[in-house]
Amino acid sequence: MRTLLLLALWVASAPAPAPAQSNGERIANDAYTRSHDYDLVHQRIEVRNFDWDSTSLDGRVTTTLVALRAGLDSVILDAGKRLVVSRVVDARGTALRSAARGDTLVVYPARPVAFRDTLRFSIDYHARIDNGHGLTFIEPEGREHRPQQIWSQGEDHDNHFWFPTYDFPNDKMTWELAATVPRQYTVVSNGRLVADRRNPDGTHTVTWRQDPRSATYLVSIIVAPLVRLTDTWRGIPVEYYVYRADSSRARRLFGVTPDMMEVYSRLTGVRYPWAKYAQTTVADFFGGMENVSATTLIDGVPDERAYLDRPWYQWILIPHELAHQWFGDYATLENWANMWLNEGFAEFLPGQYWRVKLGPQVEDDYYLDEYHQYIEIDRRRRMPLAALGSNNVYPKGALVLRMLERYLGPERFWVSLQAYLTQHALGNATSDDLRQSVLDATGENLDWFWSQWVYDAGHPRFTVTASYDTAARKLSLTVKQTQTDSGVTDSTGLAFETPKVFRMPVTIRVGTTSGDVVRRAELAAREQTIEIPGLVGAPTMVVFDDGNTILKELTFDQPTTWLATQLKRDPDLWNRQWAIEQLAHRPADAAAVAALAEAATRADYFRTRAGAVEALAGLPAASAAAALEAALRDTAAQVRRAGMTALGQLGGARTAELARATFHTDPSYEVRAAALTALVRADSTARDSAIAWGLATPSYQDVIQEAAYRIIAQTGDTAAIPRIETLLATDHFAAHVLAALAARGSVHALDLLVAHLNDDRRAVRRWVVEAFQFTLPRQLGIPRLQAVAGTLKYADTRKEVETVVQRLQKPGTDDE
Repeated sequence: MRTLLLLALWVASAPAPAPAQSNGERIANDAYTRSHDYDLVHQRIEVRNFDWDSTSLDGRVTTTLVALRAGLDSVILDAGKRLVVSRVVDARGTALRSAARGDTLVVYPARPVAFRDTLRFSIDYHARIDNGHGLTFIEPEGREHRPQQIWSQGEDHDNHFWFPTYDFPNDKMTWELAATVPRQYTVVSNGRLVADRRNPDGTHTVTWRQDPRSATYLVSIIVAPLVRLTDTWRGIPVEYYVYRADSSRARRLFGVTPDMMEVYSRLTGVRYPWAKYAQTTVADFFGGMENVSATTLIDGVPDERAYLDRPWYQWILIPHELAHQWFGDYATLENWANMWLNEGFAEFLPGQYWRVKLGPQVEDDYYLDEYHQYIEIDRRRRMPLAALGSNNVYPKGALVLRMLERYLGPERFWVSLQAYLTQHALGNATSDDLRQSVLDATGENLDWFWSQWVYDAGHPRFTVTASYDTAARKLSLTVKQTQTDSGVTDSTGLAFETPKVFRMPVTIRVGTTSGDVVRRAELAAREQTIEIPGLVGAPTMVVFDDGNTILKELTFDQPTTWLATQLKRDPDLWNRQWAIEQLAHRPADAAAVAALAEAATRADYFRTRAGAVEALAGLPAASAAAALEAALRDTAAQVRRAGMTALGQLGGARTAELARATFHTDPSYEVRAAALTALVRADSTARDSAIAWGLATPSYQDVIQEAAYRIIAQTGDTAAIPRIETLLATDHFAAHVLAALAARGSVHALDLLVAHLNDDRRAVRRWVVEAFQFTLPRQLGIPRLQAVAGTLKYADTRKEVETVVQRLQKPGTDDE
């Protein structure tokens, strides 16, 4: 979702917090919530005359609101400056005065409205849309699988670009949406379908009604030629809208939805709260958007073979967007600084669904991915969960909720979430409201947890050392917290602090010849010693943070035998992966190599086998080769892919032989893509063949073709430029390959990119601009864009180029 940029824009819409306040104080004091003097109750949104050429429409919005102050003599609505109002009338038909000011519209009632009295008025307007702002008009552009269509995107605050409204999440309304479109188009929107009227002019008017209320950023519309597939959950319609070409594959993808609704309803204790649940696929979408009762999704429906690679679409996207129907749509953030309440829960719940359906190892697998994402983001910029523009609301939100569940235990955790959803049903909430719900449900005040994990930044970095006293039969662990506070004070006096000490309980598991000894301790100091007496003998394994309940980084130097034992015995996938990473740093240790080889071939879960295979790639070929070849026969595609990638790093004639065979015989798209790369690494003379095979092989999300593209880019294969140019019209990645070749010194590739800024095909021009922005080094891109700006034929490209140059000239662009 578009998060950081749009969140930043809202700073101007909220009162400026006092500089002396900390981040936690600003969030707790609701400093980022917008004030308004009316309660938006209902809107009827009527849209018609959609024009793809001018990206425009005609509309009428009838608004019902209640005054929140005495003598309300003006109503300020959010309305894009390209909305041209032709008439405003009240419920009696009396013309009302109005004035447009920037992105707002002020409506003046005929007489002041008394406190708690109701006002209703209608606005007729013509909307000229800056395509992609609020509404996106899609043209086929001569490409397959891309019918003409329109879709909306309201989050964070873009819906006011196509209809006047109150465009901030701290007010909720019911609404009707009536769209008049040519009969060949389906209209999908929120709530219940209440009418579909055929008109004499070849159009039809489709009316949807959303009730009960929800936030205005969740109002949505899709206009496209679609096929509807139907399902049901406990009497509630469940619908899947896809292109006709995708209809045979859609049920395999979306058929899990009713079961997910069942599991989420059971876990949260709150039944799915809306009249229906629809999922609709559209072109050029960024992923998914949880519009209430009507989720919008990217149109990449997997084919049957793609499920061998566990496609992200079903693994994360579908359960993530469904989770928002509770967390985001039913209980909604009060302001955008509390975004994690929406996104953190939506990222957390898929892991719980997979736990229920497939077991705890799959749950560990899911959150291990989240951990790796979090660490990468945190290293770029450290921010709290609850902060305006926070960069970590997805993975850190999921991990903090997982940590909260481990701390409270499942019974207290889920009853707390039920309390939160019930107390804020159809309303708004802040981060502290969730803390209060936990207190109400369990009697425990977790202000300390919120302070360090929600309002402050970072995570603990533990350095642990162990010593065993043979005479006393006692293990001593010295635990140091070494995290540093890297926060920088901004212009308002705000700095995101990292606690010097994170307070958390920790469990330590010590393996002995007579069984495991488990001790629980409280972490509460920058440095402390934990003693575990009464052991029967020297430890065979020491697990710090058994069950991996703390979001952390850990440095703990251990004997190889301890690590090997933990890798073999620890049921927790995170801890196993940590042990793998430690063993991988010991290439000269035969016991470490043996432990990794055993895990690569015999571990009971594919994620562990794949991790061990990846680690073997950095070890001597003589030690690793047998296990890596065995990985190519694994039942899991993820392990075979890891094995092929690792063999590519080792190189040699045997790898080239295996890579050729794997490309031609393996059923997995991902494994075949890895085989292409491994083949060229092992045998540079095979480059041309590998590229030809890759470009000619269809695959889900074009993963095999993109492997061929990467080979061209990484090897600097300028001979492939003519072929790449022919693919510009059908594949956005082709422009990025030209940019990569230009970055390696190809003047011809750069000249072609510049020439295609004047391509007659809109998609090609857009993709070339993106290649200048994201792939070409700025020192090459900026001067060429500036030099040709005055010669560009198309106004849309001139505008895009101007915007990209401005962005590239800003300091820090490379890090964004």
